[in-house]
Amino acid sequence: MPKRSRRRLLAMLMLAPATARAARTLGERDDGASIALTPGESVTVILPENASTGYVWAVAEADPALVSVGAPRAAYAAPPGMVGGPGTASFTLIARAPGATTVALKRWRPWEGEAGVVQRWQVRLSIG
Repeated sequence: MPKRSRRRLLAMLMLAPATARAARTLGERDDGASIALTPGESVTVILPENASTGYVWAVAEADPALVSVGAPRAAYAAPPGMVGGPGTASFTLIARAPGATTVALKRWRPWEGEAGVVQRWQVRLSIG
């Protein structure tokens, strides 16, 4: 690619709108993090899960006026050929309106109530 074309491409990428940014993914290591988003921007949370044990991730806290949290995608996705093996749960967080909020998730056995919670995960969102 000619040097001039590379410069033009780089300039276009630097000026691209926020919606053109690469998809953001959060995981266990991001527990307690603060994330800045713009309205309409989304981020995916992927956490380890083994639903065959009865423990599943669920939303514990989220302000629906500021962020929408999609239902867990496929709730549980184990590697091929590993029935009952470990997998992942993923949630999509979509910023709806400016403000600050916390999204909290819990890994639990729902039929045991809050006593069945074995892990918590949260992220602080600044939407502006």
